[in-house]
Amino acid sequence: MSDNQSGSTRRRFLQGTGVAAVSASLAGCSGNGDGDGTETSGDDEDTPTPDQTPTEAQDDADDIPTGGIFNFGMGTNPNTLNALSSSSAYVGVITDRIYESGAAIDPVNFEMHPNVFTDWESEVLDETGDNGQSNVEIYFNVRTDGLTWNDGEEFTVSDVIFSYNYLLEQNPGGYAASLSPIVSVEEDDGDWDCVMTLNQPNGTFAYDQFGLPILPEHRWSDVDDYTTYEPADTDFGPVGLGPGVVTQWDPDTSVEVSFAEREGEYNLSELSWREEVPGVIAGGPFIDAMRIRVYSSQSALHQALFQGDIDSLYEGVRTSRISDAQEDENINLLDGFDTGYGHYSFNLRNTPLDDLPFRQVLGFAFDDVLWTQQLQRGYAQEGDFVMPPGYTAVRPETGSDQELLDGPSTQAFSFRQSSPSVPDVENIRAFLTEGQVITGEGGTYVGQDYPGSLTGVTASQTEPKHDYSFGPVESDVLQESDQDPDQEIRVNGETIPEINDGPLTMLMSPAQEAPQSAQMIQDWISSLQQIGIPIDREVVSFNTRVTRAYGEESYDAFSMGWVNLSPFATNTLYSLFHSDNADDHSVAETEGDDENTSTLLNNAMGYGVFDDAGADDLIDEARTTLEPEARNQASREAVERIYLDFPTMVVDYGVPKWPVSAEWSGALENIPGPGSTYLGTQIMQIHQSE
Repeated sequence: MSDNQSGSTRRRFLQGTGVAAVSASLAGCSGNGDGDGTETSGDDEDTPTPDQTPTEAQDDADDIPTGGIFNFGMGTNPNTLNALSSSSAYVGVITDRIYESGAAIDPVNFEMHPNVFTDWESEVLDETGDNGQSNVEIYFNVRTDGLTWNDGEEFTVSDVIFSYNYLLEQNPGGYAASLSPIVSVEEDDGDWDCVMTLNQPNGTFAYDQFGLPILPEHRWSDVDDYTTYEPADTDFGPVGLGPGVVTQWDPDTSVEVSFAEREGEYNLSELSWREEVPGVIAGGPFIDAMRIRVYSSQSALHQALFQGDIDSLYEGVRTSRISDAQEDENINLLDGFDTGYGHYSFNLRNTPLDDLPFRQVLGFAFDDVLWTQQLQRGYAQEGDFVMPPGYTAVRPETGSDQELLDGPSTQAFSFRQSSPSVPDVENIRAFLTEGQVITGEGGTYVGQDYPGSLTGVTASQTEPKHDYSFGPVESDVLQESDQDPDQEIRVNGETIPEINDGPLTMLMSPAQEAPQSAQMIQDWISSLQQIGIPIDREVVSFNTRVTRAYGEESYDAFSMGWVNLSPFATNTLYSLFHSDNADDHSVAETEGDDENTSTLLNNAMGYGVFDDAGADDLIDEARTTLEPEARNQASREAVERIYLDFPTMVVDYGVPKWPVSAEWSGALENIPGPGSTYLGTQIMQIHQSE
């Protein structure tokens, strides 16, 4: 999928929302501070919904003024120009202007279109591979006329074949989900340019396998290990088929991507399908350059916006400044909806996080109203499933009689309170000590009725694996807590610090970077301490959080967010929740066994590694089902299984308010992630106001 067409590579889901984030394989993560990827409440008449239509393009490309530098702000620095070694959405702001892929998805209809590849067809073969699935051959042609590398070198079919084979050999973690089904990519000996062989059917190959970046053979053929390569250290920088070229690289202060100084030919913005998509303007980019300014904090970033030092910023205006932006005549606010979610995620390798009822209790302690209505001022919607509400086709409510976001089956783990904002300590403790588990069967749990699962699935675990009791407070963190709990939890007769050499810890952003998020996490921790669960905070930077969670898996819980999730669900579910993309921390006893790896893997929770917590079977079914409705149904079941298994707690969905200086026109609103996921679309059509 083209980043310049669609906004960003599908692998960048990691984003640092008010609860933190990174970028995943086909999604993207960012550290936007204050839960800034937030949505407005449903009773706000200006709140966009997925049913709203994008702004119609009012401009004819021939009449659009060209030139100028678009100043764009970010609150986190990009730490590399190597698109293969980073899943950071902030890196993607740059590299997504440099690289292209075979197919493109439009931000309005979610339809796949030709990009570097002009046309294709697929054929399911009779023979099967080692996995027992039918092999598939995909034939495609490559666009070479009117397109060169951004350093002026000729682009050929051999570059495409090199790219796929290099990626298969190196297997960068961020692209593992798309690479795993590919057996080979070769030059076709018939009427097509190339043939790709997959080891299983895949109804979304145009999004998944055609979404991988195409690399220049003349720059990457000598790179033996992609993890050691830094394009910023070369004389030529990152080379790609995209419209931009990096002309300035100072990641701590500013980076410039020039479109005027690109060498060679670039015709992908002129493809005919662009003129047929409502709101999309063909023929860009119309600006000379995009200058990315990096600020030390969200406060400094927003100050720069209101002072006119930058024309826009990544993702959207923080909640506390939305009203200021609405009143500023120099700023236009564009509505959109979320392509991901904010989350607190848990390490299933650690006791007692390895037990479903304990994880479910973590949800009972999260005050959704405090987060969405008070701290986020109504600019956020309560989270539930790992697919955002805009992707209705793959959410469990579809096909049921329950309303989107509001149905009782989406409230299984909502805040349990004895009085407003006070956790129901007695009944939450009883949930554990009585051995209760919410499995998908209907019932009453901690005083709230649950009608049962929407899709008919059940949780992977149906009984507790540990025995829970409560006794005298012994842990230092609880003895020193302002909550003054009267009892402390025991797991099989031991306190959690006795089991783990310390309390549970929650990795989080510094308060000055995300004050609302910090306040929410403190409230959640306070509720857990009232229950008698010893847990404390550990404040670390965004990049450290990424390493601790996704590289080392050395954590108990952490806050982050995902953006740029696939509207087709399958690749996202595989990348984020399949055991193939989790480090099982096994020790290699015989040749060929998996070893521990420091590679950043998107499934930091270890979900699917254990028999009593996983959805591999449903995810595999969804990935290999060709018929769209059957595929969507399997995806919906996988999404609800993940919800019940609770390896991650979805805390919110955002409807960003994306600011653009009134000096610029052409931006598209009422689309997913107007300032993040589809930032590439915006950069291709933003132009100076007349």
